[in-house]
Amino acid sequence: MLVPAVGHGFPWPWKWNQVNKEGNRQGKWRAYYDHKPDQLMYTGRFRNGQERGTWKTYSENGQLERLEKYEPKLKRIKTTFYHPNGKVSHEGLAFLFEENNLLMYKWHGNWEYYDSTGTFRGWIAYQRGKAMSQQPISGKPVVTEGVK
Repeated sequence: MLVPAVGHGFPWPWKWNQVNKEGNRQGKWRAYYDHKPDQLMYTGRFRNGQERGTWKTYSENGQLERLEKYEPKLKRIKTTFYHPNGKVSHEGLAFLFEENNLLMYKWHGNWEYYDSTGTFRGWIAYQRGKAMSQQPISGKPVVTEGVK
């Protein structure tokens, strides 16, 4: 049985896709595909217009494609992509960088890659969004230093 959380600052039931007084996205958000209005495209949460917490992105046929966990204090996103069978395809971190007065997340550090059976294929190092190799390198990744 679900019981409303009274007195904890949560509206029950919560409302989706809201904005605050300043016009910034606030709270839980979801979107659907234009050509498939019953098919969920993503779900996530905003605080004052900034992504927070866990975001899920789905394919047009409803399978989970990507899971992102925003860590704003660390200025990074832990990201996992999935094969159509639900096994992890690749995972790693994206960091927030400023370039040409724009803030953007870019893949940075070692990303691990897996085949569709879940077997580790190797890793690719990224530097501010640029892959340091074309194909995954087998073996244990080299530890990369912090964001520069």
